[in-house]
Order: sequence, then C-alpha cells, then structure tokens
Amino acid sequence: MMAWAKEIKENTLLRWNGVYKFQSKINLYIKAGSYILKTADTHEELIESCRLRHEVFYQEFQDIETTGIDIDKYDSHFDHLVIIHKETNKIIGTYRLSCTTFSNLSYTEQEFNLSEIYKLKGPHIELGRACIQKDHRKGSAVISLLWRGITEYMNLSGANILFGCSSIKINSPKDAALVYKYLIDQGSVVTSNFASPTKNFQIPDFDLWFSYFQNGLSETQIEEAEKLIPALLKSYLKFGAKIASEPAFDKAFDCVDVLTVLKKEEMTNSLARRFQVVQ
Repeated sequence: MMAWAKEIKENTLLRWNGVYKFQSKINLYIKAGSYILKTADTHEELIESCRLRHEVFYQEFQDIETTGIDIDKYDSHFDHLVIIHKETNKIIGTYRLSCTTFSNLSYTEQEFNLSEIYKLKGPHIELGRACIQKDHRKGSAVISLLWRGITEYMNLSGANILFGCSSIKINSPKDAALVYKYLIDQGSVVTSNFASPTKNFQIPDFDLWFSYFQNGLSETQIEEAEKLIPALLKSYLKFGAKIASEPAFDKAFDCVDVLTVLKKEEMTNSLARRFQVVQ
C-alpha cells in the first residue's frame, strides 16, 4: 500500500474510533528513576501507545512485518496508563483501564461471562492490552511501575475489584489445559463456576485435554507450564489474584486468555504496603 493511502486509511480508522475526541477520566503523573508513569491525557499519547501495542502484539508476537496501529472502539472511552522512557521520550509500556464509574463498556465480556463479577461490590476496573517494549522487559522495574500505576488508579477511583484478560502466548488446547491444570494445583483458580468463556471464544477439545491431565502433572509438565506463564500473570497471582474461568481462545491475537480477578481486600499485604493501597 502506498504511503499516502496508508495514512488516509489510518486517519479514517482513528476518526472512526473517536480518538481525536479522547479525554482522560483520571489523571496521574509519577516520576520514577528513568521513567515517567502517567495516564495518557492527549490523543497523541493514545496513538503512540496504540502503535506500541501493534509493535508488540502483531510485529513481534505474530511476525507481521508492516508497521501499524492496534486500536478499537474501546480505546477512546477508556484510560491508558503509559510509561515514558525519559532518555528517549518514548512510550515503552502501556496498560488500558476502564472504571465502571465512567463507562459500562467492556472488552472482556466478549470473551467471558461477567455477570457474577458485576455482582461484587464495585466500582470495578477492567484491565487489558498490557504490553512492554522488548528492550525494557529485563528485570521487574517496568512491571512494578505498571502495578504502581494500577494501585494508584484504584485509590483515585475508589475501585474494589480488578479484572481482565491475561494473555498467554499459546494457541493449542493441550497447552491451555496444561497451564490451567497447573494453576488449579497451585490454588490459583476459584473453586466455584464463577465465570465461563463465551461461545465464540471456547477452546475446541479443551475438555479432552483437561481430562488427560487429571491424574496429575509430571515434573517435566510442571516445568513446561511454569515456562508458559508470562511475567505479568505471575505478578497478578503473586499479589493475590485468582483465575475465575476456564481459558478462552482469542483468534484475533492467536493466544489463550485467562480471566483474572483481584479483590482489594484480598491483595497481599506486600502489595498494599508497597504501593500504599487505600483499604
């Protein structure tokens, strides 16, 4: 596609999704070492964060060579945590947030039935589209900074519940069942049928493979499952989150998602103390 045609197509996409009318709902700004943590407060910052998402989700994870932008109808209605690298003045991390105080839209309910979650005392914050630029993933500094932003956003919004899709870069029912069985054995899955994948996101043959692992996982299988779980999901679980449903399969991103729920009162003391969560 010629450059001018691509630019026109992208501009139309941005206008169609209301990006130029974007306004942040909650503003926060924190300087931390080499980074600045803030909520995007201009459409330019929103666009840059969406370009980062395309770089990570499409170019890196799906090996799509062309540059572009990952944007949908939710972006202009939600807030966006961004982490800016001071040296380059570039956004190197982002996380999309939506508080039910400001919007009833939900990306997650495409994949999961959320009726039981909405019965919990709110407000609720939906998290999604988390990504970090490859060069800044070493160590835990950026993930910790994202958590600092999430907890500060909870304090400012008065939210009691965090939930969202945690993505795992696998696309087979066998691996999905393996990881889910491992999480159950670790006590990371709620025991009741709290939620379930919606019809279009159910994983074919998942039940078959889950039955295959019912007799227990070998040491090799445990090690394999541990390697498949991404760092962000591990941090959720470390801080007290639970998996609230069987996995779903996101065809658009060719990955498995698990529904992750974290109640404020169940946050670990280490997280509450570290980021001064208001209980």
